Parts: sequence; C-alpha cells; structure tokens
Amino acid sequence: MTWWTRLWRRSQMEVQLDKELSFHIEQHTEQLIAQGHAPDEARRQARLALGGPEQVKEKCRDARGTRWLEDLLQDSRYALRTFRQKPGFAIVALLILALGIGATTVMFTIINSVLLRPLSYPQPDRLITVHGCTQTFGEFWGSSNPDFVDAQRESRSLDVAAWTYGGGTISEPGEPQYVDGRKISANLFSTLGIAPVYGRTFRPDEDQPGAAPVAIIGYSLWQRDFGGNPAAIGSSLVFEGQAYSVVGIAPAGFQLSGDSDVFTPLGQSTDPRMRNREAHFIHAIARLRPGFTVAAAQAELTLIARHLAEQYPKSNAGLSMMAHPLQQELVGDIGSTLWLLLSAVGLVLLIACVNIASLLLARAVSRDRELAVRIALGAGRGRLARQCLTESAMLGLTGGMLGVLFAAISIRPFVLSWPGSLPRAEEVHLDWRVLVFSIGASLFSGLLFGLAPALRVPTRGFEQALRAGARSIAGTSRRLHSAFVVSEIALAVVLLVAAGMLGRTLLSLSSLDPGLNVRNILTARFALSPGAMASPEQIRAAWQDVIDRARTVPGVESVALTDIIPMREGENSGGYWTTPTPPPPNQAPMALMSSVTPDYWKVMGIPLLYGRFFNDHDRMGSEPVVVIDENLAQHAFGTKDAAGKHLWVQFIRDRPVEVVGVVGHVRHWGLATDDQSRVRDQMYYPFAQVPAPLLHFFSSVMSIAVRTTVPPLSLVQSLRRELRGAARDQAMYEERTMEQLVSASLARQRFLLLLFGIFAALALLLACIGIYGVLAYLTGQRVPEIGVRMALGATASNVMWLILRQSVAMIFVGVAAGTVAALAAGRVLHRLVEGMQPVELSTFAITIPVLVAAALLASFLPAHRASRIAPTTALRQD
Repeated sequence: MTWWTRLWRRSQMEVQLDKELSFHIEQHTEQLIAQGHAPDEARRQARLALGGPEQVKEKCRDARGTRWLEDLLQDSRYALRTFRQKPGFAIVALLILALGIGATTVMFTIINSVLLRPLSYPQPDRLITVHGCTQTFGEFWGSSNPDFVDAQRESRSLDVAAWTYGGGTISEPGEPQYVDGRKISANLFSTLGIAPVYGRTFRPDEDQPGAAPVAIIGYSLWQRDFGGNPAAIGSSLVFEGQAYSVVGIAPAGFQLSGDSDVFTPLGQSTDPRMRNREAHFIHAIARLRPGFTVAAAQAELTLIARHLAEQYPKSNAGLSMMAHPLQQELVGDIGSTLWLLLSAVGLVLLIACVNIASLLLARAVSRDRELAVRIALGAGRGRLARQCLTESAMLGLTGGMLGVLFAAISIRPFVLSWPGSLPRAEEVHLDWRVLVFSIGASLFSGLLFGLAPALRVPTRGFEQALRAGARSIAGTSRRLHSAFVVSEIALAVVLLVAAGMLGRTLLSLSSLDPGLNVRNILTARFALSPGAMASPEQIRAAWQDVIDRARTVPGVESVALTDIIPMREGENSGGYWTTPTPPPPNQAPMALMSSVTPDYWKVMGIPLLYGRFFNDHDRMGSEPVVVIDENLAQHAFGTKDAAGKHLWVQFIRDRPVEVVGVVGHVRHWGLATDDQSRVRDQMYYPFAQVPAPLLHFFSSVMSIAVRTTVPPLSLVQSLRRELRGAARDQAMYEERTMEQLVSASLARQRFLLLLFGIFAALALLLACIGIYGVLAYLTGQRVPEIGVRMALGATASNVMWLILRQSVAMIFVGVAAGTVAALAAGRVLHRLVEGMQPVELSTFAITIPVLVAAALLASFLPAHRASRIAPTTALRQD
C-alpha cells in the first residue's frame, strides 16, 4: 500500500486496528482461561501483556509513515478551535501580521521588479553600458560619436550600439505635435535582442550621412496616430520638417531612458557634435559576444582607450572606458533607498512579531494546566512544542495571505506616489518570487513569535502545574515578557530617531537659499517651428519672435531663454582655465555652462555681486563675454571680485573670454545634492554669441523662463496659444514652476520622511500596545498579591508605584538599547540619504520623550486599574 493510500484510508485502517487489537486481547484471554484463570483475571492479564491500547495504537501509526501529517492535521484542527474560542486575540494578531507582512511584501515586490528581476531582453546578463572616465572628473555616462565608431570597429568582444536624444515636431499626419525621440545606431535593436512588432530595423547603409530618411515609430504613437494599423509601414511621417518613411513599429513598452515616439538613424544626424571627440553625448550599449566575459571586455576597452589617447591626445589623453551591467545603468542610485525602506518596514514586522509573541506567551502561561495534563497522559515535549509552533505557523500563514492581498491592492498606488520616476515602474507586479518571499516571511514570523511559547513547554514539575492556581506565573515568563517589551521599545526608538533625523534634515534643507527668487516663475521646454531652422539668421529671428510674443501675454513681467533650468534634468559642462596654456587633456576644472538671454537674471532673480549682466551689445562680432558665479570666481581667481578678468573656455580655444560679472551661486543640482555635486562652478554666456554651426543643436534644447505677476500656471494656456507661431507648429511643453522644481528636489527626502513617520507611528503604537498588554497580564496574575499588600496597609499610590516601577525599568532599558542602535542607524542614513544631517542630540531630545510619555501613559492604565482593586475581592480569587 502506498504512502498516499495509507493516508487517504486512515479511517478504515483505524477500524481495522481496533478490530486487530480486540482480536489479540480475546485470543490471549481465551488462552489464559484455558490455563485455569478466572475470566475477569484473564482479561486483565491479557490487557497488561499487550500494553495500553492507545500506546500500542500510537506505535502502529508511527509504523505507517504518515504519523507526522496526521499530527499536523490534528494540530491544525485544534489550533482553529482555540482561535474560535478567542476570536478577539486571533483578529488582532492577524491584523497586526497582515499589516507587517503586507508592507514588507510591497517593498520586496518593488525591489524584486527593479533590482533583482533580469531585464526583459534575451540574455540580459550579457548586456553592458560603456562609460567614460577621467582622473579629474571621475566617471560619466557619455561617449563621443567618433569614439563610439572606433570602439564599434575595433572591439572583438563586444557588439556596440549607441543612442542619443532627438525629439522634435511631427507636422504630418495629424495636427502638429512635439514628441520625444531617439537617434539610434542601426544595430541597437539587434544588440538588445528585440525586433519590431511590424516592419524592420534600420539597415547599415541607412545609418550614414545623406541616406534616405527612414524612421521607426513607437508603439504608443502607432496606436494614437495610426490606429494600430499595420499599413503604417511604408507611410510618410514629417518630422522636424523632413519626410521620413516609416519602416518599423517598436514593441510595446520599449524605452530608452523614457518613452519615445520616433526613432531615427544616428548616422544621419547633422549635429556638429557628431564629429567632435570632446562632445560626450552618446549612450553606448554593448552585448558580449559568445565566449567573452565582462572582464575580457573591460581589458579590451582599456586597450582601445589607450590607443585612442595615443592617436588623439588633444581630446582623449587621460580618458578611459568603463564597462558596467546595463541593469545598473537603468536602475541608477535607487537601490540604496529601496533597501533602506525594506529594512525599516522589516523593523515594523519584527515589532509586530514580538507583540504577538508576547500575546502567545500569555496564552501559553494560562494553558500550563492543560499542557501538564497532556504530559501526564504521555505527550512528549517535542509533541507539545510542535503543537505550539503549528498554531503560530497557522497565524503566520493566514496573516501572510491577508498581507499579500493588502500588497496586491497597495502596490500600484505606492508606485504612482513615488517621487520622480521609479525605474522599471511598468514592470512592478507580484510574481512567484514575491509569493515565495511572502510565504517565507509568514513562516519565519510564525516561527519567531511561536518560539517562546514552544520553548517553555514544561517537562518537569508538571505536578506543581496541575496543583497550581490559574494565576500562578513563573519567573521565566516574567523575564520573557520584560524582554519582549524592551525589544519593542528599542526598535521603536530606532524608527522614531530615524524619522526625527529625516524631519530635521528636511527642515534644514528647506531653509537653504536656492540662489534665486523662485516665486512667480514659469519654466518650459520649447520646440521651434521646423521651418525656422533653415539658417542661423532665421533661427535667431524665430527665438526673438518667441520672446516678443511671450511679452505680450497679460500677466507676463519678463521673459528669457536658457538651455538649462536649475533643478531640472539637463546639464552642459565644460572645462576652463585661467592661463593661455591649457592644462593637460581631461584635467581642466569643470563648470556648468548655460547659454542665456540678457533678461535671464531679471527673470530668475539671481543676485549680481560684481560687474554687470549681459546686454543687447553682447552678440556675434563683439568681444566674447561670460558671467560667472561666486564659486568659480573664488576657485579660479582666489576672490569673488573677478569682473574684468579673463578665462579660457574649452569650446572657445582661440581667444580668452572676459568676465563681465559675478553672480550668486545657484543650487542647480537641488537643495539636497548641490553641495555634493562634482561640478559646482557655474558660467553663463550670451545666447547671441553662440556660433552659427551650433545654433541648430542649441535650439533643440532651449527652454523659456517667464516671470509673472499672476500665478504662473494660470498663463500656460495663454502662452501656448500665443507661441504656436505663424505655422501653428511650435510647442511649449513640460511646464513647471520654479517652486515645483525646488519642491521636487526634496521629493525623495519628503517621501522618506512620510514613510519613516508612518513606520515610527506604527512602531510606537505597537510598543504601547505591547506594554499595556504585558502589564495588564502581569498585573492580573498578581491580583492576590496586591490584595494581601492592601490588606496589610498598602495604599492605592503604593500599588500604582509597584506596577509603574516595573514598567519604568523596562522602558529605560529599552531606550538605552535603542539609543545605541539608533546611533548606528543614523550613520547608515547619513551615508544613504542625500543631504542627510548627522546624528545630533536634539533629535534624541525630541523623539525619546515622546516615546517615554506614550509608554508611561500605556503603563498608567493597568496600574490605575490595579490600585482600585478591593482587597476582599482580590483575596477571594485563586
């Protein structure tokens, strides 16, 4: 008979076992009667010879090999009965567990989807990204196009592809609209291992200057403008004033640092930077060829970089190439924040487990007499411990199921509330890994809070437990209860102090001067009409028309253009030096360079410290000029008063530029991160002095900034209508106020404060519940003792102090342990959170009294109840 058959037919086998035992007893009884024994004595001796029927049955059941599962089913049924008898306890425990496991599951789901799950490309572990690196500046993401072409040609271990940004205006089909775009090399799709939904990718001959213009359109654009019709292949698309033939449809969900609607061949680009080895604007992606490792590819890239440095020392000396997994590039620095949140929510789950362990221990103490009876009847300690662990495991698994349901409901709102953009957000969902994690967390939680009741199962002295009253309690149990309370207090201190540190950091960062007047400023990206890009003269005239039109909108005070907006994505860095002799290649100090129009300072409210701003005389043909910030002035000249001095700039090598003014420093990288940024020096140069060959590129990245006399967002529609242009194909998009950008620079810190505040509040609530529950239980066990004390003359205040003294001791031991742990946690936060302030005594001075006050309030209730007990009533209790 198979194992499963024995389990399935156990009821029939029990009946057969009873019959067999009865048969053996009857046979032996008949033998004894035949030997001359009296029938009653013969039956008694037959039973003694066989042994206790139940013990014999237990041995037979063990021999079947299904005993462990039968015991598990029996223990599960018993656990359900006990929970039905105490529904309040079961509901509270399940809610606490569901909250803890659900929150932990939410965080693990995000970590699994963003950090742990491989990218959705074939063999994603063989995809890498190539970064540049210099000794002075460190590592950076960009590569120049000539370097990319050389690496693609010379590499034997890698298939190298590339892409860069290339948005623009679609004039046909439909109404003119600005769309995000990417310029990609012909082999990008094949390198990633993906194929278009319809059509084909670019051919190598199409990825060349002068080739026929072709495009691959994004899935969303195909659905939106072409109705998802496969006949879109071969149709015409007018993009940036040029007709492209659509040759392919990108797969749904395909992203390159964001969604894209149009992909064009990189090699067809007429951008002057395509021929400049010092312009690092290309993203290089590569796939390892069969038989090669990342280490081998890195060694080859190092050799290629060395050859390029020897061949082009002016641009490539000191420049190396670094290989990193593509997933690391896509995820960025979000990993530390996610692991930090998982650790914090794990502490909440741990507090929940300690709380439930305390409740289960109280139940176990009250069941001492029951357990003693079972031991007297022959049950072993392992059997009883297994029963206790089964009860806790059932609690854990049921709480885990509720937690998974809670997580499934909460994941999408949590992702949507994430500050900024969460990498791979569209891939976040529950999968089998998350379910395995949830089951593991549930079982581990059950083991954790079921261990204490299981370990205290009595093996000796159970006669005393059988004779003891219902209110007896061992010193070991008191110590365990105290240890649980101390643990909850210590963990709550850690979360409260962490929340306090984040709150103090947010207040400190919010009070920083951003370097400009952020009120009533509207910023937006702007796309000129493709028809205005025919010549430098037309481009300059078109931008002036944009400024003039914007000034006519009611509520507009002043207007300016700039290529980069503070605290918004986008940068343009370049080297500078103070002597005619340039430093060695890639060793010049770097500055953030921004091209602006004369009214930029008026719009932004940046303070002028020395000299002057730009004016209408600073244009092509006049002396090249720049305005620098106080940081650059101090670093370059040792003084902030640098007006009238000269600098040499990386992109204007033939002659120096005059510093005509010095302005205050603007926190371009955000209130939290500007102090830690690698490039803090800032330089401004007139948009009117941008060389003609670069005007087309600059026009693709220019933004408009408007100072208003009314709420800025109320002018968005008016400005959009006014700035559409004569051809109605100009677009203003991504409108943000400066107040929104400043606020967004602290969004992650604000989000962390919110979550840690919630975690700390939950920890405080659970700790108070734990203190209240333990003291109420211990006080209830000491009712007879309290009655004796009051009968001997103890006052109500004496009884209250007796109870509170025990609570105060637990609270202060927990605070002491939590303070030590909080100091260590503070160092971790300081390292992981941008702009984080170090641990200070003031944080402890604010948060710990809150915890102590709440804990004492929770302690006061059972102490007050104990002080009101009537001695006569207390003495009559067991």
